[in-house]
Amino acid sequence: SQNFNFGFFRLFRAARLVKLLRQGYTIRLLLWTFFQSFKALPYVCLLILMLFFIYAIIGMQVFGTIILDSKSSITRHNNFRSFSSALLLLFRCATGEAWQQIMLSCLSGQACDPESLRPDDPPDMAETGCGSDIAYMYFVSFIFLCSFL
Repeated sequence: SQNFNFGFFRLFRAARLVKLLRQGYTIRLLLWTFFQSFKALPYVCLLILMLFFIYAIIGMQVFGTIILDSKSSITRHNNFRSFSSALLLLFRCATGEAWQQIMLSCLSGQACDPESLRPDDPPDMAETGCGSDIAYMYFVSFIFLCSFL
């Protein structure tokens, strides 16, 4: 009967890797560079967080009064009504999921939700429509900046 565990020999693979790292200058340099790049990671995350924060606030101000319609891309779960909803919508756009349809749903001429209108909004806003042509610049610049970060 064979009761010998051959998994023990896997330890020698790790020893072979250590031996390779001692001999290979370029591999050591590559790993050193990889670990040094982790120092910049918190700053990149902070920059992405600031980008999302700024764009969420702007989106809430410009597109927050668009009516929620299940036939468009601005729905109950995908809108600029609250900060958390705006962040989720921007995350969806940053991943590339249907951001063009969301942009087109935020253009001027969209119906306004009467419950979301603020007292300081123009009185004819419900008739003229919500949304803005700024949506082109807003979404394209957001996607552009996200692709570089």
